[in-house]
Amino acid sequence: MKLNIFFASNIERIEFLNKQLNIKQINNTDNQILFSEIDGLNSLKFKNNFGKIPGYWIEADFSKTKNGKELYARLMSIVPADKRNNNVFYPITNNLSLRELHIGWTNKYNFSIKDSCKDKWSLFFKELKSHMKYERMDIVFSGLNLALKYNPFFLKKYRRYYLFEELAYYYEEEGNLTKAIKCLRLQGMLNPKSIEPYLNMSSFYIINGLEEDAIQVCKEGLKKSPQDQYLISNLIIALSNIGNHSFALIFLRKALENDNENKLLWKLMGNIYYEIENNKDAIKCYKMALSIKQDNDEDMPGFYADLYSAIGACYFEEEKYDDAVKYYKKVLIYNRNDTYTLLSLSQIYFYYLKDMEIAFKYTKLLVDQVPDSGFGQYQLGLIYFDQGNFEKSRWHLYKARRLMPNYGPVHDAIDILKKSSNLAKY
Repeated sequence: MKLNIFFASNIERIEFLNKQLNIKQINNTDNQILFSEIDGLNSLKFKNNFGKIPGYWIEADFSKTKNGKELYARLMSIVPADKRNNNVFYPITNNLSLRELHIGWTNKYNFSIKDSCKDKWSLFFKELKSHMKYERMDIVFSGLNLALKYNPFFLKKYRRYYLFEELAYYYEEEGNLTKAIKCLRLQGMLNPKSIEPYLNMSSFYIINGLEEDAIQVCKEGLKKSPQDQYLISNLIIALSNIGNHSFALIFLRKALENDNENKLLWKLMGNIYYEIENNKDAIKCYKMALSIKQDNDEDMPGFYADLYSAIGACYFEEEKYDDAVKYYKKVLIYNRNDTYTLLSLSQIYFYYLKDMEIAFKYTKLLVDQVPDSGFGQYQLGLIYFDQGNFEKSRWHLYKARRLMPNYGPVHDAIDILKKSSNLAKY
């Protein structure tokens, strides 16, 4: 016969052994505690879990003797039912109300505002993390709110409030933006000096098309950290998304007055100029960002690839195709398989520089890497058509049509191919 008894703290467990079994000295060997002097009891074991329920557990193994049965019956009468075996409160569904959860946990751990027992709160936090492991996020949210009510300092210590951020990402992915923002607000309340909650909230708002809310949150965060470049970045993106480019430029110029060596701010300004089709000023800003040297430059390959790509795009808009390919090729130094860059180079060489050999080179690289690239297949079809290889042209154009059935130019190219093929027969 075995009995598993739950305790919310190690102190409570030791006190139980002292009082109910008169055990004063505990010998712990390999997590197994043996008491041969207690008649009717084969062994006691300290456990960290019973099933999936974390706790300060005792597992008592009783002998089948008369004394063993009597001891078992006595402990069963002493230990409340909700502290035994699977009766211990451990919610596994999201069907319980907030009130039911709080009552269950409060009774289980005997929480109170005056009680700050470290063991209890550490165990409760362990339980919440176990619920998060199985994606019982509503339960975790309710539990964190309970901890916030009784012991907010526990959540502040060791940055335990990070669970609010994990919950926020989960709720945002589930489409519950209101709850995601609430989690980040609570995280911000526990860590008032941090701008991370504001950065995350503004990002969530931007992703969900709520730029006005994003702007407001960014302004709140910038009051705490006026020079934070990531908050500035989100503010500029939000302003740009609603078409308020003039205010975005004014804000960036002011920010650059205080931090003229910030390459991210120069890049953001270049992006704004590009959006309003001021390519010349955009190029100046991008090149200014390139000219600023920092110790961590080697750790920013993606940043520099974006800059070169942006400059290439500006030169393309200005119809300076030789300059465009010069900068697009620099992107391939950082990522030789960048599909956008390969397509851009292939199109420039094919349509504007009329160099079919190089156009074929970049298009083939693109298609070899992404066979389901409709535009890549379409362009290969055009190149083969230009070379007079109608059979290969047909194969690639037909595949492009399967990939992009609603793309009109593919159908037009196939019609031209059919007419050319018929003429070639004569």
